[in-house]
Amino acid sequence: MDVTGAAGTVVRPPRVRPGDHVAVLSLSGPLAARCPRRLGRAAHELSRRGLVPRIDPTVRLDTGATAGPARVRAERLTAAVLDPAVRVVLSAVGGLGTRDILPHLDRGVLAAAPTAVVGYSDTTSLLLWLYHELGWTTYYGPAALPQFGEHGGVSGFTWESLWQQLSGPGGPLPSTARVVVETLFWDSQDDRPRVAAGPAPRRVWVPGGASGPLVAANIATLADDLRAGLHAGIRWDGHVVCLEESDSASADELRAAVAVLADSGLLDGAAALLFGRFAQEHRGDWPAGRSRRLLAPLIRRCAGPVVADCEFGHTDPVLTLPIGAVAEVHAPARGRPAIALPPPRARRT
Repeated sequence: MDVTGAAGTVVRPPRVRPGDHVAVLSLSGPLAARCPRRLGRAAHELSRRGLVPRIDPTVRLDTGATAGPARVRAERLTAAVLDPAVRVVLSAVGGLGTRDILPHLDRGVLAAAPTAVVGYSDTTSLLLWLYHELGWTTYYGPAALPQFGEHGGVSGFTWESLWQQLSGPGGPLPSTARVVVETLFWDSQDDRPRVAAGPAPRRVWVPGGASGPLVAANIATLADDLRAGLHAGIRWDGHVVCLEESDSASADELRAAVAVLADSGLLDGAAALLFGRFAQEHRGDWPAGRSRRLLAPLIRRCAGPVVADCEFGHTDPVLTLPIGAVAEVHAPARGRPAIALPPPRARRT
């Protein structure tokens, strides 16, 4: 689907088909190197789902806070994108450090090879850079270890959403009533499926309807991007903005990050705001309503509907959100909110 967004005409990477190759890279943290069992399960699950995993050498790198030097990670990302056999670059896991690879990326080299790049959390920096700088549709969705490395494999809901977006655009972004917030430490406790809780339906905080190009981000990562001078001059007015936060963030950390986003003007005039689920509330760490109070400075900057408890980011199961695609939001004052990606219009000849 081609739309006019922050980067001009958005280029959707080639559709993914069964048998295509998926490069799994550690773009930031070294957890893949520290959790080989989880990584092996993820590779097996990708194969079971009909794809060919290409496990990149970065998953074996561990230099403390990151999976190797930023220049190395950038070189490996570039190699994966330029490899004609690779249709998907899948983040192994989040962490800290994806932002550091951006100065080592060559726009001219990458622009000629649009590739589906998928991840969330710290991968926000790369996904938005590719959208704003190159005009690519990127995918705020699952990562290899967190979702594909689950005991028993990736959830059907997560897989179906990812495959729908990678293999063919359009359609609804469905909701799921239950949520998984249980923590099992990788490679030591994750020898059984996690227990689901619920229900966790979407909630309408501000009713209305809107449509516009979709963007998605982790709140803390986006705030750090702005502090570092990224996205200068960018405005998401008219966009459907999807924001989520880590399940380990404190209220003070979220409050500070929200202040940066609010002061930047980035969200002023957003067509709609969609917030992910906050595990802190579902686990009972925060009292009911705390997330809404903390997010109030952003809600005030939105021109349209606001919906909370959406299925993306640090939650399971998880939707895949195509950054740059047009999204439609219907948030009635009474009833269930709906989010959809209309099919692309036929081009006139």
